[in-house]
Amino acid sequence: MFYLNHFFKILFKSPVRGFFLFFFSILMVFSIGQKAFLEDQFTKLIPENKAGSYFYALIASTESYQNVARQMAVLPGVHKVEVLSEAQIKDEVKNILGAMQINLPETTLDLNYAGLKIIYAKDLKPRAQELVRDYLTHLVGEGNITLGAIKVNDQTLDKKNQFITAIKAWGYSIYLFIVFMFWMISLLSIRAKIAEASYLLESYQRKRKIGLKMASFGLSVIFVLSVATTFILGMPQLLNLIAALMLFVAGILLHSKTYQWENR
Repeated sequence: MFYLNHFFKILFKSPVRGFFLFFFSILMVFSIGQKAFLEDQFTKLIPENKAGSYFYALIASTESYQNVARQMAVLPGVHKVEVLSEAQIKDEVKNILGAMQINLPETTLDLNYAGLKIIYAKDLKPRAQELVRDYLTHLVGEGNITLGAIKVNDQTLDKKNQFITAIKAWGYSIYLFIVFMFWMISLLSIRAKIAEASYLLESYQRKRKIGLKMASFGLSVIFVLSVATTFILGMPQLLNLIAALMLFVAGILLHSKTYQWENR
């Protein structure tokens, strides 16, 4: 109890350092022990992009394009159907036609069209894509529809989307690294105080390695309390807790150095 009492006296004398040591110790052990749960939470933060390639379709406005959109939306292999209103097409017809890669003579274009953007499900095979296009043509009537070329989903090429995908894949690792760094900073900050107390105690008592022993008892108690918190979400991953224990052992060994008093 001698070493444990002195360890907690140091924490009480430096409450901010003590708080951060407790907080990041608990957070780190919890994060390692409940790795599977946290990885799942990071995955859920960013929904999976299920959109694949897409194409545009111009439909004669005499057709019930809203009904067509609803029927296409529930078709297997279709991720989503976006309706472009007749007003939007009239306002931006040149841009839309350019995106569709459709060449229509200006003399025959009366702008009396509605537009649909058919987005395939991700990784849909080319044969299935053509079947969707054939179904749409059959549904509307070949004389009432003009189909654009199939284009690669621009979301997959978007740098922002690529960055989000990277965060989704490495989010937990980045988060754990940040927690570990703050834990190390809090551990090193309290290490200096333990070194001072250790020097003074060793100067007046026939004991050696007091700092190492204080750290051993104190960090062991903190580790046990930290492990207890991991059970809040159920049984933690035991192998991961062993890895966390090794980090605490390394943290304890940081106090094995013999310090000499330095006048500043």
